[in-house]
Amino acid sequence: MINTILILIKWVLIILVAYFVFVMTVVRLIRHFYQFPIPPFFSPLINNPVRRKIQSPRVIAEWMGVREGMSILEIGPGSGTFTFEVAEHVGPEGRVFAIDIQEAIITSLSEKVEAMGVENVDVRRASAYELPYSDQYFDRIFMVTVLGEIPDKGKALMEIKRVLKNEGLLAIGEFLPDPDFPRRKTVIGWCQESGFVLSKEFGNWLHYLLIFKKG
Repeated sequence: MINTILILIKWVLIILVAYFVFVMTVVRLIRHFYQFPIPPFFSPLINNPVRRKIQSPRVIAEWMGVREGMSILEIGPGSGTFTFEVAEHVGPEGRVFAIDIQEAIITSLSEKVEAMGVENVDVRRASAYELPYSDQYFDRIFMVTVLGEIPDKGKALMEIKRVLKNEGLLAIGEFLPDPDFPRRKTVIGWCQESGFVLSKEFGNWLHYLLIFKKG
């Protein structure tokens, strides 16, 4: 019995190491030359109990300082891993706007919002380069495992800066298994170049959340 358990543990470790080697080398190399959004069929796979345990949506919402009545913008919501938790935090007087460039993502998430009867989430297709909102509209803007997928990060960050309130906060989260995972130092550099200032940082070696304010 013990030998069987040890063999299973061995194979699990081998599979995990093989996965990380593949993701961190082959996939990252491909993504370096060919940047494209994560395929829609990956979204449900990413939104799993293990990921939510490590990168808890509730904790992320608390780290961002989300409060009732706020207007929140999420860029790249996927299947709604963080969308619905943030919607609960802002309450019926607040609103969460979720945008994605891929029609399949938007259609799937819209159906989920309708099926769950969530009334304070607005889902629409839009580009991070041209956000369909007025200046200084949002209290919080966040994206989790998204910034690395955006080819022109400076252009997107400047547009985010435009629609963020002067006292608002930008939150950027990353998760190590993601093939586009950038180091904290790299993300901080991107944001500083666009006029943001690091305010707080949370997390550990496996995932992190950086909070920025306007400079």
